[in-house]
This record gives sequence, structure tokens and C-alpha cells, in this order.
Amino acid sequence: MGMTAEEGARPIVLVHSSDVHIDDGAGKGPGNGNTGLAAILRTAEALGADLVLLAGDTFDNPRVSRPVLERTGELMAASRIPVVMLPGNHDPLLANCIFRRAGLPDLAHVGILGLTHDQAIVFDHLDLEIRGKAHRSFDDMHPLLDSHPRRARRQVVMAHGHYVPDEEWRDQSHRSWLLSDAAIAATGADYIALGHWDRPTPVGDGSVPAYYSGSPDLAGTVNVIRMAETVSVERVQLHWAEGDEVPEPYRSPSR
Repeated sequence: MGMTAEEGARPIVLVHSSDVHIDDGAGKGPGNGNTGLAAILRTAEALGADLVLLAGDTFDNPRVSRPVLERTGELMAASRIPVVMLPGNHDPLLANCIFRRAGLPDLAHVGILGLTHDQAIVFDHLDLEIRGKAHRSFDDMHPLLDSHPRRARRQVVMAHGHYVPDEEWRDQSHRSWLLSDAAIAATGADYIALGHWDRPTPVGDGSVPAYYSGSPDLAGTVNVIRMAETVSVERVQLHWAEGDEVPEPYRSPSR
């Protein structure tokens, strides 16, 4: 997905979301399970974002119906912003994965880690590398990649898993897809885009900016990352369409 335009003076703007859980819309009509995705893409366009990061569980399950998947493909095709997707524990890369059935690998501006690209995508015009380890089954796995030499000035790591702080590790070690403070810090990334939690919050020991975005239908927001000499993270309310059920934004501490 390399491009040739030179990086401008303004910050790189990334929109991070996760856990969209596109489904059959709970009886609301074909394609309405895409309400959250539509709001994310609409918000990213309004912000003039350079890139959208979807950090896992974009789809709720492998059985989403064809009309809903067709609508997903239409929304993604209509968006002019590059999108990087990470398969999560609800939408792993199975043999006949849901990403293929939605036609997403055929879209030039959509990158799917583990499918269209192995574990990294470099955006030359942004001097930015996006790395991530896809879920390939419903089994347990280590969500974070081992540290890797950068191929660009900026590096964002995507991961879909459950964060446990050091003081709770013994009590929660039975959980799957665990993320520790040490594993987060070892990435050395400029930002870690996390998925798996429905609520937005920063995690880790603070040495690396690591954030859950929360799901659109609970958080009502996306994380907006601006990368210049420093990295800033802000929660921005989603741009819902008329008639959408708008959630009460979840309020979490920031740092």
C-alpha cells in the first residue's frame, strides 16, 4: 500500500476503533448491522484522517449474512481513506474467512493484516509502519508481535487481546489473549491500537501509548491519534447519521 506523495508538514492523523461487531442488525433490516462502521468512516472523513485502524472484531461472527457483508463492502469501497484491519477473536482468519466473503481483499485501499499483508504494512508517504498479529483461530494466542526493527520513522502496533496489569496477573492468568505491561513496553511503538474491550481506556505502564478505543455502540467515540514530533491521543464523538441510535459516550480517565 505504498504511495508516492511526500509527507506534508501537518501531523499524521489516525482514527482508531475496534469491536464494531457487524452482525445482521438484530432485525433492523438488511445492512443495518453496519451502523457503527458507517459512523467511523464518516467521522474519519470529516477529520481528514490519513488512515483508519480497525483493531479486531470488525465482524461479530463468521455467519454474518450476505446482504450485510455486501453492505460492508459497499461502505468500505465508497470510503476514500485507507483502512487497516486486524482480525480478532470474533473474526479470525479461517479458511473461508469473512473478510474474503465481504470482498474486502479486492479493495486497493484496504489492508488486512495476515491476509493481504503478512504482519506489516508500510505507508511510504507517511513514513509510517503498521504492524499486527492476526487471530487465525478461536484458540488462545499471544496478541502482540515480538519487537521488530522499524521500516519507517513512525510505527503503530495493533493488537486484539485482554490487558492485565502486573498486580492482577496471578488472579487473571486463566484468561485468553493476555497482554502484559512488559509486552506492551517491549514493542517500543509510537502507539498501540488495542481491541477486545468495549470501553475506551489507556493501559500499560505509560512507557508506550497503548489505548483501547472501545466499541462504537458503547463508547460513541473513536480515538484520534495525531503524530508529529510528539504523539497525542484524543477521543472524538462519532458522526452518526439521522435515525441512528446514539449511545451515551463512555467517560474514562485520560493521560
